[in-house]
Amino acid sequence: MLTAILNHENIPSSPIILSTRHNGRANEIYPLISRFNYVICKADIDGAQYFLDASQPRLGFGYLPEYCYNGSARIIGKEVRPPVYFEADSLKEQKLTSVFIVNDEKQQGTITGSLKSDMGYFESYELRENLGKKTEKEFFKEIKSPYSADLDIENGAIDSLKQPDYPVSMRYDFTLKNLFADDIVYFNPMMSEGYKENPFKAAERTYPVEMPYTTDETYILNMEIPNGYTVDELPKSVKVAFNETEGFFEYIIAKDDNNVQLRSRVKLKRANFSPDDYGTLRDFFAFIVKKQSEQIVFKKKK
Repeated sequence: MLTAILNHENIPSSPIILSTRHNGRANEIYPLISRFNYVICKADIDGAQYFLDASQPRLGFGYLPEYCYNGSARIIGKEVRPPVYFEADSLKEQKLTSVFIVNDEKQQGTITGSLKSDMGYFESYELRENLGKKTEKEFFKEIKSPYSADLDIENGAIDSLKQPDYPVSMRYDFTLKNLFADDIVYFNPMMSEGYKENPFKAAERTYPVEMPYTTDETYILNMEIPNGYTVDELPKSVKVAFNETEGFFEYIIAKDDNNVQLRSRVKLKRANFSPDDYGTLRDFFAFIVKKQSEQIVFKKKK
């Protein structure tokens, strides 16, 4: 219907059939109509091609769901045309999360801070889908759930939620009460961010790994050292490469007399991996999970 409407308005358009990820890849050399299960639209506007999916109302213009990126697809028209390709390796998903923590001068043992997360497009799309089923109040309540009852969240806000052409930016202020009361306090500088478990649990795999998109996630922390405490132990800084040039993980942490700074970044330049890469990929994420779970040890001054 979208294709017909656009052609009626003198915008050259054609339907494209493809096979989504859960349906498996269509054979490029010997395509069978039974192997295709999804239709999108190609529109030619001012010399540029745009791929559109009218069935997903929360998608921005020119975007497709990530499950459409599954190899070759076919343009349907009066003439036979070469296939077009939608590869997950072409999707660049970036995310930046910044956390700032300071001492609460009014309440001993309490720290306050703010978190801001500039999400990638597809994470933004998933958030829009989720918030179509729940309220923002419920969303921020779920953020609080991994913490103890001593954490309060205020001033939660989500920008560009109803602007599907743009990624979402989420932010909130928080207060951690009664955390710094003991002589020794363990604190994870990743807060609720980072990888909690390895997404690759099986020891072996005989099929390729197909991620939805490439990954570039950065987490930055600036934390004021709590009043009355010193840093007794700090995780070590590391940087490891994945397959030399195909990605990396860095965890750079430092301190001075008053502050602790952390920068953690996970970047993968590929989304699809052969079974031969599985062991390396699994070990890579196991290292990330272990490193991001390490804690700063604060010790009360004598």
